[in-house]
Amino acid sequence: MIDVIFQLLIFFVCASAGQTMEKHLPTELAAGAIESANPVIVERPFGEIWLRLRRRVPEGTEALTVVELNDREYSDEPALRKTLLALAETTPEIPVILDIAGSVPLGDVVRVYDACQSAQFRQVSFATKAQK
Repeated sequence: MIDVIFQLLIFFVCASAGQTMEKHLPTELAAGAIESANPVIVERPFGEIWLRLRRRVPEGTEALTVVELNDREYSDEPALRKTLLALAETTPEIPVILDIAGSVPLGDVVRVYDACQSAQFRQVSFATKAQK
């Protein structure tokens, strides 16, 4: 009987050693179900920073992630980081909201999230759609 216990112990130790460790992204999501038939859009010039992540497929190339910030598209990460750093230097208390399309790879989402964190914005949130 003790042989079986040791075999199970060895099995579970070996099985758990090859797994990737998961990390926690410290972002608060809105609690509860808040929805409206006609969403109210409030225009605040410097009230929020919306980063919209989309996939684009230019002709003859493979798909790439494009980040839209204030009607300007960024397809390269260094230019986006430079803009975020400039915004965070003036007002780091502005909330940043990431609106992510379903086709955007998770790696691109994490890179944009990390860029916001490294720019030292105090609040980075994810936009969610209400379930119907």
